[in-house]
Amino acid sequence: MKKIISLIVFLVALVWTWNVIHTSEAVGFETHSGIQVKLAELIGNTLTTKKPQAKDLSIMRLWTESLGDNKVRAVFAYKFIEPTTEGEELEQIIEGEAILHREPSEDASTDKWVLQSVKTTNDIVVFTEGTTLTPGEAPETEEAAPAATAAPTAAPQEATH
Repeated sequence: MKKIISLIVFLVALVWTWNVIHTSEAVGFETHSGIQVKLAELIGNTLTTKKPQAKDLSIMRLWTESLGDNKVRAVFAYKFIEPTTEGEELEQIIEGEAILHREPSEDASTDKWVLQSVKTTNDIVVFTEGTTLTPGEAPETEEAAPAATAAPTAAPQEATH
């Protein structure tokens, strides 16, 4: 009896691995690669259009994953350096994700992917040169802004049962 159960388990595992290896993906490797290249170009073109003074664009992370036969999620992170009006340079890091949807195309051999949504999830600014602030001195600005005072807050109350 033990030998029969072992044989059945072995055959099921063999058939399962055969199917896993020989099943084609809904979105192939070439498609993922093409989407990543086009998305990197789109990021570069958008950055030069919206921030022409930006320089040293670097794509830190860009990967895609299939969400179904006709939907792909792309996750990206890129950084660039932007000069400020004072002549300092800021390094900005932007992370986000995009959802692409496959639409029918006139050419059956070419996929048409449409960018449905793009959202940034994290924007980080890194100052290459810091400003020194010391107690008792106001920062050097044209107009001194009034200091904000913290309003007293009530202590949190514990719930009793």
